[in-house]
Amino acid sequence: QMVIGTLLKYPEARISFNVSGITATDPRWFSQLTEVLSVHKEVNPRLTVEITETVALSDLAETARFTTTLRELGCLVAIDDFGADYTSFRNLKALNVDILKLDGSFCENLAANPDNQYFVRSLVDLAKKFELKTVAEWVQLPEDAEFLRSWGVDYLQGNLFGQAIIEEPWQ
Repeated sequence: QMVIGTLLKYPEARISFNVSGITATDPRWFSQLTEVLSVHKEVNPRLTVEITETVALSDLAETARFTTTLRELGCLVAIDDFGADYTSFRNLKALNVDILKLDGSFCENLAANPDNQYFVRSLVDLAKKFELKTVAEWVQLPEDAEFLRSWGVDYLQGNLFGQAIIEEPWQ
């Protein structure tokens, strides 16, 4: 309710929120969420629901239903911390998501780590193959941001661009 209220209050805002494994598998919560989203369809395109790769893989069929329903309502769905676990190509296709958020542990100090450079670039290429947007987390240094931009990462997130804040309105 708080997220929907914020989106209604700030028509230019886009909000992403994480769903825990316990919450994602709670049918009562999901039913309440879909009811609220059905009433306020105008905000849904500005809402991204994030689930971790671990949650996504715990019950692939249930997660696919979850993501498909959210996307049908007009929301975006992201896999958070992508690369931290072992999503296969088949599973990635079945999950029906819009965005891959690259695990920050691979994006931090990227310029100094050739192994992570190769890994992140491979994940970005994979995302492009599936026509998914990418977000790099934990971007702290300008040289890391330059690597990520040059590889075509769609969005950069981290302290280089500002500290996370909860005070409204956001800059």
